[in-house]
Amino acid sequence: MSRLPDRISLTAQVDRLLLEQGRLEPLELLLALDLLAYEDYEAWRSGGRADLQGALLAEPDEVAAVLQLAASHASGQGLQPSPMEYRGWGGHNSRLNLGSNQRLIHACAEAFAPAEDRLQLDLFHDSTGLLIENGLRDALAARRIDDARDRVGELMRHDPRHASLQGYLRLIQAVDDDIDDVDNDAVQANPAELQPSGTFDAADRLAQLDALESTARDLLGHRARDFLTVLWAGLAEKLAGIDYNPASPRLHASHAWLRAERWDAVRSAIEQEPNWRWHPDLVALHAEAAWRRRDPVSARQDWAWLCWEHPHHAEPLLVAATLPDSRLCELWSRFEDMDTALEVEEFPAWLLLHDRSAAAAVPPDRAPDDERGALYSVLHRLVSGEDNIELRRQLDDMHPAMLRLFLASRQTSQTLSA
Repeated sequence: MSRLPDRISLTAQVDRLLLEQGRLEPLELLLALDLLAYEDYEAWRSGGRADLQGALLAEPDEVAAVLQLAASHASGQGLQPSPMEYRGWGGHNSRLNLGSNQRLIHACAEAFAPAEDRLQLDLFHDSTGLLIENGLRDALAARRIDDARDRVGELMRHDPRHASLQGYLRLIQAVDDDIDDVDNDAVQANPAELQPSGTFDAADRLAQLDALESTARDLLGHRARDFLTVLWAGLAEKLAGIDYNPASPRLHASHAWLRAERWDAVRSAIEQEPNWRWHPDLVALHAEAAWRRRDPVSARQDWAWLCWEHPHHAEPLLVAATLPDSRLCELWSRFEDMDTALEVEEFPAWLLLHDRSAAAAVPPDRAPDDERGALYSVLHRLVSGEDNIELRRQLDDMHPAMLRLFLASRQTSQTLSA
């Protein structure tokens, strides 16, 4: 289960969403707070989950309380509520079931946004064109492509010179290209049936999706994510079985699954590489995927391995603001600020002295079979209750500074427990 945000963190996140999206929607807040994984949300929208309640990463009553507090903050800023309706995407255009918890249902029932100035809207906008464009945006984000084609046809008839028309056509063409790729897969067994345009080039498709990103965000705002993730998933499926190449790491399925926010698929694609632990990019991505899917033990093992075997790659990751394990980031900062200078490879051993979960998360058999692993093993035994003079002597022979740090940590623990 996720840790719930405190009031300060929650209001800061609400304000950020209001700035970025112009409104506060309950489920967008849950995604931003990491109380709902996007791949579970997407599955619910696409008909793959019966309800949303079972996908929440905290108890439904606790989630409802968070949403109610956020709604109170938004209302206090003068934002106006409007009813929310949740419908499926693609061919699942029916009302969706949030779950059985009434507090949750009530908390998800309204979005908050600034009150519309109807006079300004009437004076300065062509309301017919605006309605067509809003419907087009909704259709694209909800993956109802046939509906989007109808809407873009309406827009062309209404305003053939509309400034965004070419951009919308590009988005629809990208979906059509993805469908063509899937259709061509179905006739791979009979090359004579392939059309000349059906040759799939992964690098070209990657470049197309990269270029499409800014167009989608300009036209769809934050809902560009909902439009793009399915296209990235399509690319990932095409890349399945292609070996990882360090010279072109983005042409591996794991990267495309990352862009699709499918963390389970990220892990699976990486683990299919027989030597993935020797590629630091894959280890780092595997760690993030494990963390996002609530497997902190595997994530810690990956980060420890990065420190041991890829220290030059580990160091910038541990100071990055995007590191998902905030506790590990805090500990790394303390490690760097010490008077006793240690190497990056020694960070996993140092963690044993300052993080009670480290010993359980990374057992000695996960360490390298060399002097680094020997140091880790001895210190692991010491902090796990096997403290004796012989082990202390071994540690002193291996790393006198680490012994001093161990003794200091013991003294601190005894002082705190006294």
